[in-house]
Amino acid sequence: MAISFQILFIILSSVIFAYLRDKTFRYYMLYNSFLLLYLLTRDDYTYFTFEYWVADFLGFRNAEVFTHILNFFIQIIFYHFYSLFALHFLDLNRLTRKYFFTVVKILRALLLFFFVFGIITYYLTDSDLYISLYTFLYLPIMLTIFVITVIKASKYSDKHKHFFLIGVCAYVAFALTSFIGSFVPSLNIPLPMAFFYTGIAIETIFFSLGLAYKVKLINDERNRVRNLVTRHKHQQHITKLQGLLEGEETERKRLAQELHDGIAGDLSAIKYNLNNLKVENRISEKTELLDDILVTIDKSCRQIREISHNLSPSSIANFGLFGATEILCKNIEQLYHIKIDFTFPEEELELAKKTEIHVYRIIQELLNNVVKHSEAKTASVEILYNEPYLMITVKDDGKGFDVHAVSNGIGLSNILSRVRFLNARLKRESSPAGTQFMITVNLNQFPEDSEAENSAKNALKTAKKNS
Repeated sequence: MAISFQILFIILSSVIFAYLRDKTFRYYMLYNSFLLLYLLTRDDYTYFTFEYWVADFLGFRNAEVFTHILNFFIQIIFYHFYSLFALHFLDLNRLTRKYFFTVVKILRALLLFFFVFGIITYYLTDSDLYISLYTFLYLPIMLTIFVITVIKASKYSDKHKHFFLIGVCAYVAFALTSFIGSFVPSLNIPLPMAFFYTGIAIETIFFSLGLAYKVKLINDERNRVRNLVTRHKHQQHITKLQGLLEGEETERKRLAQELHDGIAGDLSAIKYNLNNLKVENRISEKTELLDDILVTIDKSCRQIREISHNLSPSSIANFGLFGATEILCKNIEQLYHIKIDFTFPEEELELAKKTEIHVYRIIQELLNNVVKHSEAKTASVEILYNEPYLMITVKDDGKGFDVHAVSNGIGLSNILSRVRFLNARLKRESSPAGTQFMITVNLNQFPEDSEAENSAKNALKTAKKNS
């Protein structure tokens, strides 16, 4: 049964090592392999068959000493690998690096010492000396390391330690009982190796539970880091969009100011001078031409004011989102003779200024598309609020378009950028009877700029540090 256990866990640890590439399971595979060799030597037929085979080369007396020493050195090897496995499984290689490297140096020194001492005692043909040193030097050192490791693991390791420590404590207790029972006959312990087999079975069961729990912890940590990385990348994308959109708004304001203070001012000055000439009757023979020029200038001034307003709508600051949108709809009606129905909630919503600007720009761009491309006679803008969702619908009765074939021009690209920035959903429907755009904004998911970004960055740093 014990041999079957070892073969099973050699295969299991090999598969896990191939999958995770974690040193922990490589050491566990090596431990189980050498433990399997040791268990095979506990069978008298196997033990003496090997001894007789060695006797053909070394002689019977030397073969007896060699086999006896080798039997104990195999125990040192599998305890060596089990100790390395335990240190890695309990994550002490990360959590207590100084202690970990100290133990590794001691284990290597013991392995080398008993290898050299094994050669010496073989040439002295005194395997009892080797066993005495194993009993009174190796075992006390390993038990000391075991006790200190249990204390360190209890303090530093994660929750999977509870399963593992129960199993390893039982394993050590039963192994010591087996060892003492084998070498102190006066204790009259029947079948001492049965204790060793029992310890292996208990350790294997609790290791399996600890392994399952640790794999869960590893997967949870990987998912947490993956989610934080995804969130950080998303926040970076949002920050980039925010920078682009804020740059666009800044440039709009600059152009609006240039139009208002520059060209509009010059046209007003020209109109003023022409009016003076008309009043003074200095160009009376050209009155009709002068009137046409004045009308053209008035029209140009209105268009410039309209462009300036669209570039930097002060109506948002003065009247809020609903008031500014209503003014926009009326201006488009007057300029382009398209009937626009505007529906909005009765109660004014307290929205963040950035949200109002982005929603206004989306509606503005959609109405510009209606004017430029749809050939519509009527259109409608509807804003609904069902906490926490803000729903914007823009419809027209124009000629429609193929939503799959049409390419994203500058206007539609701007709309999509603002929709992504708002973490909103966009739905498009179009047919020869008209077009409809529906945007749904979850106001609880609106990005909060630097605070969210810093939070994501800090969380990501913490996750990377812990992992």
